[in-house]
Amino acid sequence: MSQDKSSQLKKAAAEDGIANPGGAAWASASMLYVGLVPVTSWLARTGALSSLVDGTARLLPGYQPGSGRIIPAMSALYIFWTFGASGAGSVAGQAMGREGGLDNDEPRKHVNNLRGLPLRLRSAHLGLLENFPAWALAAALAQLMAPNNREIVNLLGFSVIAKLFVFYPMYLLGIAGPRSLSHLSATAAVINVCLRLASGAA
Repeated sequence: MSQDKSSQLKKAAAEDGIANPGGAAWASASMLYVGLVPVTSWLARTGALSSLVDGTARLLPGYQPGSGRIIPAMSALYIFWTFGASGAGSVAGQAMGREGGLDNDEPRKHVNNLRGLPLRLRSAHLGLLENFPAWALAAALAQLMAPNNREIVNLLGFSVIAKLFVFYPMYLLGIAGPRSLSHLSATAAVINVCLRLASGAA
């Protein structure tokens, strides 16, 4: 390729917002979601995960083990943390990240100026929000089609545990490796649930 052509391509890329063309390689990470499906299947069969999911559901007041309502219990926990606790943390981050505190008249006006912990509080909250719709759809389908399928319950529970107890705190602490792995595996578990339901699991 001639130097002129290379310069033209670099200029065109820069004009389109591309500062590092090599960054496109990150798109291949999408295959990790599929690659982790068998790993989440193995986890779903373990008694340790069943115990962990059951123990997590017991955190909710009024939940009765063996009631067949573990999916609604995990839903309540995930909803509270995603929209309540992490939402409040995001607002706290916005208040901490601005010298004058939170501008409650225009609370999102200053979000592009956040950095450090205040930015991580907001970003962790957005990370939970981005994943919640897929999880909620999988949970609703599971409750309708296979509410007593233990492996499906374990997959949904694993996803909640990975997002709330690994992804979220690791995001706040700025520890990228466990945060990324928990996100990938939690999403793979949700994909696994839908694949199982599509293939007739009951």
